[in-house]
This record gives sequence, structure tokens and C-alpha cells, in this order.
Amino acid sequence: MYGIVGVFVFLFGVVFGSFYNVVIYRIPVGMSISKGRSMCASCRHTLRAADLVPILSWLFLRGKCRYCGAKISPRYPIVELLTGCLFLLSYLTQGYGPGLILFAAFWSMLLIVTVMDYDGMIIAESILLIFTCICVVCLLLMKRPAIYHLLGCAAGFGVYLAIYLLARAFYKKEGFGFGDVELMASIGLILGLRGSIEALWLSFYIAVLGLIVMKIMGKATGHGIEMPFGPYMCMAAFLVSLFEQPIYDMYAKIILGK
Repeated sequence: MYGIVGVFVFLFGVVFGSFYNVVIYRIPVGMSISKGRSMCASCRHTLRAADLVPILSWLFLRGKCRYCGAKISPRYPIVELLTGCLFLLSYLTQGYGPGLILFAAFWSMLLIVTVMDYDGMIIAESILLIFTCICVVCLLLMKRPAIYHLLGCAAGFGVYLAIYLLARAFYKKEGFGFGDVELMASIGLILGLRGSIEALWLSFYIAVLGLIVMKIMGKATGHGIEMPFGPYMCMAAFLVSLFEQPIYDMYAKIILGK
């Protein structure tokens, strides 16, 4: 029974992942996510139901549009597969109840923001608002202490706002987009005070590691001297949500010398 439910949760997540692809593509270009049928980005041909089966359609079509033969990015099935895996992981770690919805929604937000920010350096406020509201409802149902999460929101927002303002004053332009400030506020609200602090410092370590890896591989960021920071924040938040205590122990040993 446990395995059957897990399969169902995974497939349910894959379907949501297909919808997330629509969100990721349409919101940055100002298209409605509720109106208009799915179409090929190259030839604009309306897609049939057989073209929209998550993961399988991409495999059967060998990654090409049925109508014009244009290549379809493997990002689409990857997002669908990752969403299914995140839903399954939510179920395996939280079981039934509000915790399942909380983690599925939180990790969905992180995935959407990561892809959207990497593609166009955009963090949509609507995405943060919708998923954060879902998470807050779940936290209330789980009777989590409100002050702890409000302090996490204040810490995340305050630190990143200070960095944002200092960067603008020093460089005469944005060092972070304000979307990063709003993202950290959402992360802090959901993770709470300690989780917010852990995600704050861990995101910078992950960013440095990412830059080192790209330097070794001889790859540019894809945005000139600018690079999206949201994906590193999301990765840090994901790790903290899974391994908060081990990360805190590491933080205490490295930073506090305990």
C-alpha cells in the first residue's frame, strides 16, 4: 500500500510539473497561465492531448515538435521528473497531512524560481505569494509558533535588504535584484528563524562553489558579469529544509567554533 501511494504521489507531482513548465514559460513574457491552449514555442501550432503527456510525449517525439521538427528543450521533462521526485520525497519524509502539502508547495516554489531566475533573471512576485500563502496555511494547521516564523521572515528580509541597499549605494546599481530580497523573506517565513539564518550563509557558500566549478569548466554565467543568485538561495533552502540540524551542527563548528 505504501508503495502504491508513493507511485500515485509521484505521478501526481509529474502532472503538476507539466503545469509548472507552463508557468515558467508564460509568466516572464506576460502570458496568461489560465487562458489559451499549449502550443509549440517555434511554430505556434496548438498541441494535442497526445503531445502533452508528461515525460512520455517528449520521449516518444524524441525531443522534437511533431509539427515543425524544432527541438524541444530537455528542461521540460526534467522539470516534470524533478517535481514528481519532490512530491514523492515530501510524502516519504512527511507522510500524510499538512506537512506533505507544506513541503510539496515549498519545494515547488524553489524549483519554479530556480528555473525562471536562471532563464531570465526574473523572480515573479505572484509565484512567491501563492506558494508562500499555501505554506503559511499548512504551518498554521501544524500549529507552528508564529513568532518563530515571523522572525525568520524578518531576518531573511532584513539581511538581504541591507545587502541590496549597500550594493546600490556602492556600485550605483543593483547588486541583487529586489526579487532576491522577497525570495529570502518567503524562505525565512517558511523555514523559521534558525532555518533562515542557515539558508542565508549557506547560499553564499553554494554560490562561491558554483562560481569555482564554472571557472574550472571554463563556462560563463550566461549573463555577462551578472548572474542569477536565486538558484543558489533555493538550493540552500532545499538543503536546510531537509538537513536543518546537521547543517546547524556544521555551522556551529565552523562559524562559532563549538
